[in-house]
Amino acid sequence: MPKLFYIAGHGAGDPGAVGNGYQEAERVRALGNRLKAIGGDNVVLGDFNRNYYADNGISTLNIPKDYWILEAHMDAGVPSARGGHVIINAGFTADKYDSALAAMLSRILPGRSSMIVGRNDLANPNRAAARGYNYRLVEFGFITNAEDVRIFNSRMDDIACGILDAFGIGKLELKSEEEEDMREIVQAKNGKGQYYFDGYALHGFSSGAEKKVIMDMYKRHTGKDLKTHVYSDEDFEKLVKVLARNGK
Repeated sequence: MPKLFYIAGHGAGDPGAVGNGYQEAERVRALGNRLKAIGGDNVVLGDFNRNYYADNGISTLNIPKDYWILEAHMDAGVPSARGGHVIINAGFTADKYDSALAAMLSRILPGRSSMIVGRNDLANPNRAAARGYNYRLVEFGFITNAEDVRIFNSRMDDIACGILDAFGIGKLELKSEEEEDMREIVQAKNGKGQYYFDGYALHGFSSGAEKKVIMDMYKRHTGKDLKTHVYSDEDFEKLVKVLARNGK
């Protein structure tokens, strides 16, 4: 069965659009994590440490041509502008997956006059078309609109399930937030550095300010403090090796 390849927009130091206390890059990565948790092995997450636009990642992508690609973003505009939509290369006709995504967005994140838009002035849709990939860029509402942000945060699992339904991908049994949330600050007992573990990969902090932003956003999203777990040096090294073997 083909898989869904999920690209989270921006990243690698580029926060994307900012609004209502959130950054686009962080929010679409949070959605990607839920999509993976619910869709399992049928969902492949692109490297969250990369910016696939800035580093021309799609032009060097090496995945099977029958994979579907969804690149996720959140838009910015005047505070009243809202709603999600699907962007495809202007040279193509929307397929059934694009139409299903647009129908889902019109239910959960309404507000756009056109739910599917063809563009020829965006780099990644053009790069994907040149490589022959089945690709679409999806704007999951406006991060500058308070209602869109509220819906995106409170209905993230509904959005993830809607994406999976659009591609005909089955869903794993949903776990409670407490059971599935493995996010934490990770530190080796005798090590100097701390890392953010998002449930899948370890990320080093570039600064104390970056750590504070992640901790503040976690608390805003979950209502809980992000815990710090101190591993023995031996267990920390085991964790690093396991993640490396799994491509994380």
